[in-house]
Amino acid sequence: MSPSPPSSPETPAPASDDSVELVSSPEEEHQGQQVQQQEQPQVREPEPEIESKAEQEQQQQQQNSDNEQEKEQEEASPAPPPPVVPIIHEPITLTDSPVQPPPQQPQPRPEPAAVQLSPVTEFYRGKTILLTGATGFVGKAVLWKLVQSLGPSLGKIYLLIRNGSNKRSKIGRPADRIKSEILSNKAFLALRTSMGEATFDSIMQEKIVPIAGDIISPDLSLSDQDRETVVKEVQVVIHCAATLDYHERLDLALETNTLGTLRLMDLADECENMLSFVHMSVSYFNANLPDGYVQERVYPMEIGDPEDLLKEIVGLELQDIPKMTQRVMASYPNTYTFTKFLTEHLILKRVDYNRVEEAQGGKKQWPVSIVRATQVGAGAFEPLPGWVDGVTGTNGAVFLLGHGIQVLQTDIGHMPADIIPVDYLARIIISSAAVAKAPGTRFLLPYNEIITEEDEIASPLPQPIVACFPIVYQVSGSSLKMATWREVYEAVRHYWVRNTKIALPTGQEYFVNNRALLKARLFMKNQFSNSLSSVTTTISGNAQNNNNVSPYGTRNMSRPTNRTIELASRIVEANQPFLRHRWVFDHQNVRMLAHDLESDPVFRLSPYKHIDWASYMVNYSYGTHLYIAQCPLGLRNIVVPPGCDCALYSKNQVIRDSIIEKQIESVVFSISDIQKRTERMLTQLIETLEKPNSYNPRDKKKNEEWINDFDASLDDWCHDDTQILRDANAEALLGRWSKVLGENDEAIKVVVLNDKRVRDSVEQIISSSGVPQGTVVGEAMKLLQRMRERTQLPYVWFAGAFLDCLFKRLFTSIRIQESDLNKLKDQIRGKNVVYVPVSRTILDQLLVWYVCLRYHLPMPAIICDEALALLGPISDIFRIAGAYFVRRDQTTRSPLSTAVTAAYTEAMLHDHGALSMLIEKTRSRTGRLHNAYSDGLIDMVLDASLEKHQPSAPSTPTSKTRNSLSQKVRKDTVFVPLNITYEKIPELHMLIDQVLDQKHHSQPSESGPQRTMSTLARSSSFLRPSASMAGRTANKDNGVNDKGKYGRVYIGISNVIDVRKMAEERCVSHLFFFRKPYANSYILNSRDEDENQHEFANTVARTIQKRHHEASAVSPVSLVAAVVLFGRTSNGITMGAIYEHVTWFRDELKSKSIPLDWQDDEDVDAMVAYSLNLLDARQNITIEGKRVTEYSNVRVVEHADNVMALSYMANALVEMLLPDALFAISYFSTGTDEVSRHELYGSFKFLIQLFKDEFIYPWDQQEKFSQLLSRFLQKGHLVETGSDTFVKRATLKNDPTTYTHICLLASLLYPTLDAYWITSCSLSALRDLPYMPRKIVPVLAQWIAAHLISGRRTIYREVLSTEASQNAVDNFLAIGFIEAVHPKTKLSPDAQILLLELGVTTNEDLVMVAPRRKSQENAECDDGDMLGRLEDIASLCHNIEKHRFGTTAQLEAYRSSNAQVFDKCQNQIRTILRSGGKSYATIHGMDLSKDEDQMIQLVYSLKTAASGVERTGGVPASRNPRRVSEAYNLLNSPKN
Repeated sequence: MSPSPPSSPETPAPASDDSVELVSSPEEEHQGQQVQQQEQPQVREPEPEIESKAEQEQQQQQQNSDNEQEKEQEEASPAPPPPVVPIIHEPITLTDSPVQPPPQQPQPRPEPAAVQLSPVTEFYRGKTILLTGATGFVGKAVLWKLVQSLGPSLGKIYLLIRNGSNKRSKIGRPADRIKSEILSNKAFLALRTSMGEATFDSIMQEKIVPIAGDIISPDLSLSDQDRETVVKEVQVVIHCAATLDYHERLDLALETNTLGTLRLMDLADECENMLSFVHMSVSYFNANLPDGYVQERVYPMEIGDPEDLLKEIVGLELQDIPKMTQRVMASYPNTYTFTKFLTEHLILKRVDYNRVEEAQGGKKQWPVSIVRATQVGAGAFEPLPGWVDGVTGTNGAVFLLGHGIQVLQTDIGHMPADIIPVDYLARIIISSAAVAKAPGTRFLLPYNEIITEEDEIASPLPQPIVACFPIVYQVSGSSLKMATWREVYEAVRHYWVRNTKIALPTGQEYFVNNRALLKARLFMKNQFSNSLSSVTTTISGNAQNNNNVSPYGTRNMSRPTNRTIELASRIVEANQPFLRHRWVFDHQNVRMLAHDLESDPVFRLSPYKHIDWASYMVNYSYGTHLYIAQCPLGLRNIVVPPGCDCALYSKNQVIRDSIIEKQIESVVFSISDIQKRTERMLTQLIETLEKPNSYNPRDKKKNEEWINDFDASLDDWCHDDTQILRDANAEALLGRWSKVLGENDEAIKVVVLNDKRVRDSVEQIISSSGVPQGTVVGEAMKLLQRMRERTQLPYVWFAGAFLDCLFKRLFTSIRIQESDLNKLKDQIRGKNVVYVPVSRTILDQLLVWYVCLRYHLPMPAIICDEALALLGPISDIFRIAGAYFVRRDQTTRSPLSTAVTAAYTEAMLHDHGALSMLIEKTRSRTGRLHNAYSDGLIDMVLDASLEKHQPSAPSTPTSKTRNSLSQKVRKDTVFVPLNITYEKIPELHMLIDQVLDQKHHSQPSESGPQRTMSTLARSSSFLRPSASMAGRTANKDNGVNDKGKYGRVYIGISNVIDVRKMAEERCVSHLFFFRKPYANSYILNSRDEDENQHEFANTVARTIQKRHHEASAVSPVSLVAAVVLFGRTSNGITMGAIYEHVTWFRDELKSKSIPLDWQDDEDVDAMVAYSLNLLDARQNITIEGKRVTEYSNVRVVEHADNVMALSYMANALVEMLLPDALFAISYFSTGTDEVSRHELYGSFKFLIQLFKDEFIYPWDQQEKFSQLLSRFLQKGHLVETGSDTFVKRATLKNDPTTYTHICLLASLLYPTLDAYWITSCSLSALRDLPYMPRKIVPVLAQWIAAHLISGRRTIYREVLSTEASQNAVDNFLAIGFIEAVHPKTKLSPDAQILLLELGVTTNEDLVMVAPRRKSQENAECDDGDMLGRLEDIASLCHNIEKHRFGTTAQLEAYRSSNAQVFDKCQNQIRTILRSGGKSYATIHGMDLSKDEDQMIQLVYSLKTAASGVERTGGVPASRNPRRVSEAYNLLNSPKN
């Protein structure tokens, strides 16, 4: 016989991926014996709209098999994919994959039942089920699916559960085992969350009923009452229970697997309304079965008649069991497979007896289904991706690989891996009972057919005329698209290597045919166990070895883990005989079932045909690590969501196989030497990033080591013998770097020196100073030489390879949306590109550069501030990446330097084609977006894009893909805004030191003036962590895998900004530009040229920052940091409250469509644990109690460093929820329960004006206010009582939950508001002084803040940030409460000299009070302008303080006690100004005016206080004895 072959990896099925091939025909007559088929049977064609199988049998038609095959091909059209939950793709390397996943995978999760009728749901409606094995892996999956899909419609589910071993303990009772082993499982916890606690708990209480029983007992150990209940109510029995020990003693295995099943069938016979019985079996039973086609039938017993064997084994004496076991093991690999196979035969015998009984008028036979499975693996989609439970199936193999134990034979890499997802199996088990029908008396027992040598052994059997019964469902990889064992191994290795310190060989090294070579190359090198049989010995030895190191840390492997390894080893060893076979399992009944379920949105099987096995195995490894290996809490899966890619481990083969991933060969150094050299370089560079202050350019040893390694690496790449750079041009858009230019790039020099701006600057210098032309030109050449980039092709690729190693060491992944990449490639095609990332770390531009190299985007030359040229190793990496260094400060940049910079920038833009630049002045010290810095670089790029200042130059050997300097028509230029979100940055501690102004101060000279006044009081206990905390940090476990300790990075790409289009729009709207009819450029009108060009540059900068905001993403780390900081208002927050608030934040962000890195299958407790790990919880946070529970109190360690670290993380959330936070403060600031729209909007507007330059506002304030007000009205937080008048319903009394959520939003901005309040308090000094240096105001504010914190006037340590105070000063200047004047216009020369000695240069402005005479006029013009009505800085201070409090009681407290804080701060400052001793100026012999003398004294005192104490030899000399509490009349204030 020669039917068509089935679908397999070697033979693709003719049907499309979304269709299910159906082979269906009546079974031919069979009498229980093995006969040879004599003729080709007639087959039937299934009708798509048959209501039942009985009706289907009535419509059977006899047709020729050829016609049947033709019709199948015509009707096998792909079904439309259902709505899906994202299937996760993992970026890993798979080799020789015969199956590629489809671009869009279907979703297995069902639509609601109300949308489409589920036939399985209809069958189970009101039915009662008896389920065994519910505490096992498959049983849990079946129970989960029953509850999730059918729970509300089911009758009841009786769970037959054995009592625990401890009979005296309640934990052993079935009800308690359900709670401890089932309901506490993460799958059911997640189900409870998704279904809703009330619904889930109702199902558990009303429909899940535990029954104490044991299948090894003759009466199943059922009580009379339970047996009576089962007999009356149960209609479906699903039998999943079995012994887990593959080498169980023969008689015990027989009791559980065989006799237990027969006893259950006896019980089913007693049931009054029995409808279906499902028995779980195995496909692997006989390792001696030859390769080829395995029928969906029952093969004969090789050692005797099944009934005789049963009687013989049951009657054996204990001493005779070993001999019988040897007889069994001669044909079957273990007692488990033998007893399972024997059970199938006995089921068939029993069914045959029942048929005779039914034919004689006895009880009718109920449907029986046998579901076989090969190797059961983790869930693909349900309950959770990668979910496993217990060391069963393939779980043990994945677990052992993660422990570095060899479990796969080395010559099976090319063979298919037959792994079945447990959720796929669970659907088949549940559905098989629903489609089964009573057989009657006319059926065949499903014994196997004899196949002759002439037959095709890889062909499915045609269905006979008469149906077979029981129905056997052979669930195997043959019904799916299997991966090879090598692909499976590569995916598993990818996970464990990335998440642990275990070293696993590559698939190429592992799978070899020469075992001797493998042993020498692998097992000795990687310390693999030689065989599974040695694992037990190894474990027993390791248990006594104190030096054993676990892959998950320095902690010794615990005994439970050893027992798990031993159990897993035995299970894997039992399966070894089956892995070498190339069996193709017949699955026609599974196909039939899949066809019947195709229209079922809940149980359809077709989505599993599209499993991405790479992602599946990584999820599988994660589940094994999480559920079996008991990894540290907080581990997140490394699988990226659909539509996203990881630049470090791309799922795109082309991106992944980059040159930077390849190993170069050196003439001098071995591979081991190169690896050690790279490790030394990484260590030194990371140390420079984390502790930039530790870099000492005078440290000759370190510098020489770095230079030697760096030069050797460059030399290796320049002389690589592998010639991997030969095809480098095809792998990246390298611009001018595609050719080796070297130092003699004369063309670029000619272009720059002939630039019109450079020529004009040279001529101006010559005419004004008389300097010879050669000297000026020589100076221009020096500027160009210091500035220009000097990289070349090998350097670029070495930089890419080194950055790849660096980023893999620092981050777990760098994620980017594939749609963003595709859109960007379309938008920049044929244009010059300027990448503009947000400035957060020193790595920003290197990250952009690396991503461009990875994804074949135009490679940018990096514009850097010249300060970056002095940072040692990191500066060297910038140089070889193509950076050129410019002076960004326009006040210190000469006209000639400006002209050369502009000329070189234009030349690089048009010759190279891509640049990268920053528009902020410095990196953000607070984690927020900064305003653009006016350095002129944007003007230069705009000028280069819209003007032509440079003549045609000699041809430059550049890539054909980019413009050359000689081209006449230039490309348009686009800005590409990018927002890089870090979960944690390497230089965070350095940034915190900077915002706290904690720098290493030089000690005063011994000959310097001695202080005649006591040191200014400044509490430092909350500035630095305590000694005990530092010790805790130093002693924390360093054995945990430190790769990726800074978490994930998200790169958001916004829409590009086309310079020419934007200029055209401005030309139309403002007439700033007009086009010359003879030139392809835009020229500004001469009268407004400078002003309008600067305005245009500002417009471009604002647009870029708006796009930055649009490209933002939020990490769950920010959510947790914000919630933990919120707990300061109540002296801590419980872990349960953290879960609640973080979940609320998540839902809020999703409702606003704000990107959040939180997948649906990730639960909140894991996300919180993950975030706390990244937040350095052991240093920054205190969790009370020995065990972490929902009631554990979590408090912030009240030191400024810790608080600033958490605040930095939380500020990413502030950017996204800024309008909500502003509205929340406005909601509370009115105080009363009734508020008008005018009051709300006035407060909202006041805050926006107050924070004018503190935040980026990409939205219209009136429109946003209206939206927020409407939202509060819709949710009932505000109730309208009249015309624009509202009553607050979200109060602590009426709605405490909503009230807390609004407080949570307001808390995002309260620290910033307090910083502005304290800065305004510090400006009270201007009541006594006419002016003071602008630079000293943040230091004064920090000093005031220290006192206010000690006096409990504020709980926010963020107010100690000098950056927040500096921003407040800038905003006060912008809104007109103070004004800046030049020191030379106010101060005498002597005062200027003293300021210079104190570190205040004469170029730094003074601030003084600005007149506010027009405040009443402003108020009359705009009644809602609260800021305009304020008269002076004191009134501003009082108004800010009103917004600091929310309730009426708090406002009353403010009026009674806090209203005088401004005056008290002024009095405190006066204690400095009116010191009784000699002033600093008097000591220096300077005779100054009173105002100047007091100002100098204030500066001196603050500068001294900034270091805390006067030092002599590094030892504190003295402190101010004045108590801070006395200054604020708080004698009994509690200690901080």
